[in-house]
Amino acid sequence: MINLLSSHLEDCSTSQYFCFAIRCEVCGEFWYSSSIPFSKAAQEADYAEKKELYDALYQREKKQAQLAAGKEARERFSLCPICRRLVCDSCFLICDEMDMCSECAERMKEYGEPVVP
Repeated sequence: MINLLSSHLEDCSTSQYFCFAIRCEVCGEFWYSSSIPFSKAAQEADYAEKKELYDALYQREKKQAQLAAGKEARERFSLCPICRRLVCDSCFLICDEMDMCSECAERMKEYGEPVVP
């Protein structure tokens, strides 16, 4: 699931901090991960080799931030077993027979409560 979430993350990072977003495939609302500052954001590279080092550090920290965002998103998104879409907890229903997104539940005339009201 984390790999699926990571593949849906949109990069909203800047040179100062790392942030990622996922869009619910039912309601269209965006969720944004916690912002993580780049460890060298306040420091300038004095020469080309230092810039190369900072670029490598940036890429490594960005990858770590992306993994953290995927784990964070796992607490807020579910994969609908019917339509296979990634949906937020407000659009994912806990139903009697099987938990599913609100659109599939409506189509199948199933009733349930959202994970997060």
